[in-house]
Amino acid sequence: YYLSYSPLTILVKLTMEIDTLTRLIITVSVFSCFASLELLYPNRTAHTEKPKRWFANLGIFFVTLLVVGIPIGVFSLGLLAYSESRGWGLMNVLDLPNWVEVIIGFLLLDALLYFQHRLSHSLPILWRLHRVHHADTEMDVTTANRIHPLETCWLIFLRTIFCILLGIPLLALELYLIALSVVSIFNHTNVRLPIQAEKWISKLLVTPLMHETHHSAEVEDFDTNFSFLFSFWDRCFGTYREQPVAKASQITFGINQFREKNEISVGKLLTQPFR
Repeated sequence: YYLSYSPLTILVKLTMEIDTLTRLIITVSVFSCFASLELLYPNRTAHTEKPKRWFANLGIFFVTLLVVGIPIGVFSLGLLAYSESRGWGLMNVLDLPNWVEVIIGFLLLDALLYFQHRLSHSLPILWRLHRVHHADTEMDVTTANRIHPLETCWLIFLRTIFCILLGIPLLALELYLIALSVVSIFNHTNVRLPIQAEKWISKLLVTPLMHETHHSAEVEDFDTNFSFLFSFWDRCFGTYREQPVAKASQITFGINQFREKNEISVGKLLTQPFR
């Protein structure tokens, strides 16, 4: 389909065709659903001023979306469409059935995010970016969106190179980004699943309790449960923790730095990596 177009034309056409708007609508709808649930049935009582936190967390989300997510994200998708049209990457050499490529690509993208997450906890320069997400002293639906623009830029760059080298189909990427948006909002939500539901869902997907453990300020919890979408990566690579050190209702969130109330603003979040 794209073979007869120049790279610039592909970028323009892709900008019009790619369902970025659909992903945004899905994200907003899911966010609204889980935000309503946690307002009606909160698992924990907030200790900080919620409107101020929400404004800061959603504020940095919109800054990231406008500065990085849309312009760089669209450019990345255009580059991937061009790569796919040229048959670049390992999967194109193997010439697998399309549905097999989509499934493998979907799983590989989640594995990439798992290892990238571990790397972000290990390398000081990446941790400076990622700690903006972890410095939230509460955990709710807005925490999922508390990502620094530079970390998003790094993630897009890494994912783009990864997809080009392996020839991961655009469809796999689109489906993965939609699933990731939904599950990330779900597992940051301040709700408690019924015990049996938690037990069975966590065998496949990352649940709120599983991810709360990762956001705990306790050292024993902090470097566990790195998975984003599928939980089995942690089980496979020995980083799974079933329960936090403290009782789930008594978890202290955040890190040792940036706990003051004056740190809760868009400007402070944007400058955190440099302080």
